[in-house]
Amino acid sequence: MSHLNQAVAQLGALAEPTRLGIYRKLVRHAPDGLCVGDLLPDAGLSQPTLSFHLKTLATAQLVTRRKQGRNVYYAPNFSSMHALMEFLMEHCCEGEQCLDRLLASTCCPPAERRISA
Repeated sequence: MSHLNQAVAQLGALAEPTRLGIYRKLVRHAPDGLCVGDLLPDAGLSQPTLSFHLKTLATAQLVTRRKQGRNVYYAPNFSSMHALMEFLMEHCCEGEQCLDRLLASTCCPPAERRISA
């Protein structure tokens, strides 16, 4: 899939208010994420509807899914989101690579630095 098509799929997945809210909640619980049961009460959705939204985010590679015992946990895929941000800001500084400087000034460093910290 081309970078453009991937970006369109990811932005489309986030362009729905429920999915954007789910993604933002998962970001607040990174890096471990939350199990479906923890997302249900605040989402105000049925379990099948919540699963549909999580599947859409996972298909767009915005979240990861892991099974732990009988629970399924979802977590934000920061490397995918960083790639999307790089694509969106590719030419923001007249051809200069500046996203690294922007990311360094945010509160959420790239996954590599977060893990080693």
